[in-house]
Amino acid sequence: MHRQLADALEASGLFDAEWYRTTYPDIEDGPLSPWEHFLQHGLQEGRAPGPGFSPAEYLAANPDVSAAELPAMEHYLRWGRQEGRLLSRTLAWPEAPLPNGLPDWVGLDKESPATDVPPAEGERILYVLSIQSGGTPQTNQDLMRAVEARAECLVLRCTGQEMVLYLFHSGIYVRLATHRLQEPVEPLPHVSAEYDRVVERWLVAYRVTLVHVRHLAWQGLGLIATADRLGLPVVCSFHDYYAICPSVKLLDENQQFCGGRCTASRGECAQELWAPELMPALKHEGIYSWQQQFAGALALCHGFVTTTEAARDLVLEIFPALATRPFAVIPHGRDFTELATLAECPEPDGPLRVLVPGFIAVSKGSGVLLELAEHPELSHVEWHVLGTLAGTQAMPLPSNVIVHGPYARDTFAAHVASIRPHLGAVLSLWPETWCHTLTELWSVGVPVLGFDIGAVGERLAASGGGWRVSPLNAEAAAETLIRASQPQEWRCAAESVLHWQQDKQISTTQMAEAYWQLYQQVVAAR
Repeated sequence: MHRQLADALEASGLFDAEWYRTTYPDIEDGPLSPWEHFLQHGLQEGRAPGPGFSPAEYLAANPDVSAAELPAMEHYLRWGRQEGRLLSRTLAWPEAPLPNGLPDWVGLDKESPATDVPPAEGERILYVLSIQSGGTPQTNQDLMRAVEARAECLVLRCTGQEMVLYLFHSGIYVRLATHRLQEPVEPLPHVSAEYDRVVERWLVAYRVTLVHVRHLAWQGLGLIATADRLGLPVVCSFHDYYAICPSVKLLDENQQFCGGRCTASRGECAQELWAPELMPALKHEGIYSWQQQFAGALALCHGFVTTTEAARDLVLEIFPALATRPFAVIPHGRDFTELATLAECPEPDGPLRVLVPGFIAVSKGSGVLLELAEHPELSHVEWHVLGTLAGTQAMPLPSNVIVHGPYARDTFAAHVASIRPHLGAVLSLWPETWCHTLTELWSVGVPVLGFDIGAVGERLAASGGGWRVSPLNAEAAAETLIRASQPQEWRCAAESVLHWQQDKQISTTQMAEAYWQLYQQVVAAR
């Protein structure tokens, strides 16, 4: 395997050495490690690198990939990841069965949009986003479910080349129209005249009354100008910092937070959403064109929303002109079947179990976690990763790091109950705009140690449900962890988590009401 592909595989977190060894016992007879075997033989043989990637499921979810005559894993690493392709059909937005109660105007001809769609009785909102899995599409689905009683919700998805328009109805994404662009949208310039023409046709044909841009990756920036020209109010969300820099997390090549202003070092920053050959050098160069094109597009929006004060302040620092428009801070709501108390109080002479949920890449603190696992004063600590620990495929993990694998959203509490953690850890090096794993940890009564940056630091300060760590390094985290494991200190934080459960956890209905107020504000102003 080419070195660049091997690096991409390692960064993806999809290779699991122990799983590979157990699943393919024939490799035990050879001289190669699981990692070496997969790179030299397993890839071409069509073997799965780990439980998170099945070549058969990837090909089933993306039938056109077979024509490329490449191993499924190689296709995903070369192109599929940048195109937002799904790893399996189970991760796709549900498009069947067709729900009852569909509007009469919904047609089944996906190649040509309807021409006789009546006006909506209330609002007909177009939500714009591309990725089908992760926090942003899940939260957007929560929002659409909550506003569905008073608005019809359309969704525009673009992979850069294929545009798909959906009606979201009763939990199902009903395809209304599709279009394949002759030339895909590129990052610079982030526009396509053909894309704009299709968007205009669909906005008019389906009588959209408001556009809510949730994320602009792979979409054309001309969408905003097109909607504005048609007299439609546009709301834009900031769920990360893509508008500021395609690195999204604002970390330089040394994993140092830049705040949207390039650090002095000359190394190039990493970005994962676009194919490398499409993206020019950003640091001290292309970033200025990037921010300029987004500034022009965002200036045409009529309202903005993000999830924390810190995120809004950062966006306004780079785009100060946006301060003249409504800019709401609306926390993400979540509906939990029940709020539990699953954390155990640490015992002075016992092991300390720390739960680290999510996909733990370098930006999420994988390096810090491994440093902590080797820290001489933390030999009694067990680090339970509920998810994936990226970048560790080619090396053995310390014995006190246990990787449990990915979890489904509705199975989190069951996994936590089996692990019986004393506390959780969120070690993100970048200023997250919300952090769903923090919400999930608190939902099961687990106090959290987290770096004091972005939403994690802001939410810990507001709730008291854990411990803020500063500076952002392993030594400071170790000192804070030792303090947090003291029973009295732990009880104080655990009690604050209970108060959060009782008084501060926001439901999706409450979240939707705040969004609805913003919608009405921009509609009235328009």
